[in-house]
Amino acid sequence: MKNFNHYAGREEFSAFKDFFLTHGQCKEMKKKEYFTLQGALATHGAYIEEGLFRYICTDDRGYEHIVGYSFAGEYVGDYPACLKKEKAMVSIQAASDARIYYASAEDMRNFFSTNEMTQNLERILAEELFVQTYMRLLDIYCKTPTELYLDLVKRYPDFQNFITLKEVASFLRVTPETISHIRKKFE
Repeated sequence: MKNFNHYAGREEFSAFKDFFLTHGQCKEMKKKEYFTLQGALATHGAYIEEGLFRYICTDDRGYEHIVGYSFAGEYVGDYPACLKKEKAMVSIQAASDARIYYASAEDMRNFFSTNEMTQNLERILAEELFVQTYMRLLDIYCKTPTELYLDLVKRYPDFQNFITLKEVASFLRVTPETISHIRKKFE
């Protein structure tokens, strides 16, 4: 199965994964348990061995917006805030029971400064994060809700087994009714 977040499929990512598996601590997380809270200092990142996490941004009016997901085989954490010692811009919640290997931001910074290969890996991860964010921005402005939904199905065909209709709607920035209409077209 393809990775939901494209960077995880890159060969270079295996060194980052190995870092977490070797130096990280294993933790079992229950569904709805928070890994990171919006507004709190982001202190850890993790590799997801099993499970699914949702990224939630709460606006000034108190409305929650699903802004991303991380699946098994991927990194989970507010990467920019973690490495820059800043407050998290999102809450990150387990959307299913999960097993992660987590490490401190300090340990991640030390890992990235180990040698030229790890410094290059840090640059690649930053580039991938930028590309992912840029593509999401273009998609929001240039694609129809149907195209966005079909892209999601193509990238992660099993998502409907893990993500509610309401969450899909929030992630795609449409109403749940719109998602229902789109699904009916393709049944």
